[in-house]
Amino acid sequence: MSNREGNLNDYLAASFVAFSIAMIVTFISGGAKGSWGIFIAVVIVGGLFVFIPAGWVASYINFRFHKMGDNTKMAGLSAGFFAALVYTVLTLIMAIIGAIASTPTAANEFIGWILCTVFAFIFMSLGGFISGTFEESSWAMPGFFNFGKMPQRLPPPPPAAGAATVMNCPTCGRPMRFVQQYNRWYCDYDKKYA
Repeated sequence: MSNREGNLNDYLAASFVAFSIAMIVTFISGGAKGSWGIFIAVVIVGGLFVFIPAGWVASYINFRFHKMGDNTKMAGLSAGFFAALVYTVLTLIMAIIGAIASTPTAANEFIGWILCTVFAFIFMSLGGFISGTFEESSWAMPGFFNFGKMPQRLPPPPPAAGAATVMNCPTCGRPMRFVQQYNRWYCDYDKKYA
């Protein structure tokens, strides 16, 4: 298999994953066909929350398949565009079947398909472009998501070799022990240094 065929296979695989995600918008907006204001609002909101992530996923999968060069933004844009192209072809087949099954509303099927396709191209390409932007530079994970570097409590210190004096804890009043390693007094009951 040549490199060009392998790339096409990778783009298709990523586009089918994106298509599965994007079908959420198609099914949700299907009930509003004929009421075009509501339909467009649903497709725009769905585009923001479904088409953009679908383009992002298609680009991300392609970035994992290939080592991209310098221009990852355009590679992401092309992956998102290709995902929208696959979405267009597959939903056209579904629109034709829907028009055949329901002849009186055939015009609504095709108008809905055209609107969904336009927004799919806009938002999926945008999602791919954003994915390429994030791929181009490394973004650090926010600290509150990094559970591996959570601050850990100090373990209780080992017993002292023998302290000359005894000091009572200011919090609980129990006897404390002196830890030479830290040169501090430690309360075993409160588990803190004085």
